[in-house]
Amino acid sequence: MLRIVFYILGLALLVAAAVWLANDPGTLSLEWRGWRIDSSASVLLAVMVVLVLLAALLLRGLAVLTGALKAFKAARRERRFNRGLASLADGFAAVQSRQTTAARRFSKEASNLLSANPAVLMLRKETAELAGDAKEMKETATALLERPQTELSGLRSLAVKAAADGDSVGALGYAKRALARKDAPAWAIEMALDLSIAAGFWRDAVALMDTRIARNTFAREDHRRIKTRLLLQQARAELKNGDAQNAASLAKKAIDLGGAPVAATAAYARAMAAQGKGRKAAHLVEKMWSTTPHADLAAAYRVLIPGETALEWARRVDNLARIDADHAETRLAVAQASLDAQLWGQARNRLMPLTEEGVDADIRARAARILADIEHRERGDSEKAAEWLRIALDARREPDAHASPRRVMDLARV
Repeated sequence: MLRIVFYILGLALLVAAAVWLANDPGTLSLEWRGWRIDSSASVLLAVMVVLVLLAALLLRGLAVLTGALKAFKAARRERRFNRGLASLADGFAAVQSRQTTAARRFSKEASNLLSANPAVLMLRKETAELAGDAKEMKETATALLERPQTELSGLRSLAVKAAADGDSVGALGYAKRALARKDAPAWAIEMALDLSIAAGFWRDAVALMDTRIARNTFAREDHRRIKTRLLLQQARAELKNGDAQNAASLAKKAIDLGGAPVAATAAYARAMAAQGKGRKAAHLVEKMWSTTPHADLAAAYRVLIPGETALEWARRVDNLARIDADHAETRLAVAQASLDAQLWGQARNRLMPLTEEGVDADIRARAARILADIEHRERGDSEKAAEWLRIALDARREPDAHASPRRVMDLARV
């Protein structure tokens, strides 16, 4: 209703203006470069209205044309984007199916259609790794480092390549850069540990096991066992370098962790012996022997008292024999000590039960080797000694029925 009222009012104003101009048309004169134009005001107004309408039509046409061009460009960009996405998906599928030629083609197409899209960089990197193009892989992986979202992917590829090229320092640097992130991945701690262990950086490896990412990556028992073994390696290195006190401290930490009690006790005993404090460690070895007799414990027990004669050692090893006289490791330890002290009969008596059928193959082999040594040293009987050595060799060849089967990946690494 209001629109009709406004329309009628507007029409009335136009009619009034037209009547006013008709009753009082007025005159207009224009001179320009010798030209003179005389006209009325109503004609001039009509001309101006026509010009305004023509300008409006022209602007409207330009707007329609510009809009059409923009729509065409937008549609073209959308088509290119969709084609680029399709090439990107096809490229990753080709990489996954190990189709190198197809991956290269789709990677090139995606790069042309999507330009510097991060996903294109990912596809180019994966394709370069598949094709073995080290230069392209390094270039794209380095570009990925510029974005936090893609940095880890670039770091992993660079670390793997550096490790494959023998650049352990570079690979370790990339792995540690990944570890510095709050969302550090499991591969970074595993690679950093592997490289530190390979280089003998035991202190660094132990420090890595104390990080949050290590505790989150490894199961509790695995973490305890790995850290224990790393502490033992560090202790052995310190002992080799002459720092027996620090070696003993590290071995004691390994004992407290409990991941490898026999090895830790043996390492501690050797470190204490190197300080002239072997007797203080004797009770730990004897305590461990009461639960887990082992050749490493016997060897460590042997060096606790430096300068000891073979006969004195044969007498002292009875301390272990009194703990568990019939255990195979006890018999072997006493037999070896008796052999060194030339107590031939005692050595034979300890060893003969270990050569019977049903005894663990490794134990029989070790017993047979000692018996071969006895025959050679006591009687000079080379033929009998050779017979015992053949028995030892045959026992070594027997499969261990108690050994746990290897995992497939373990077999692949052999």
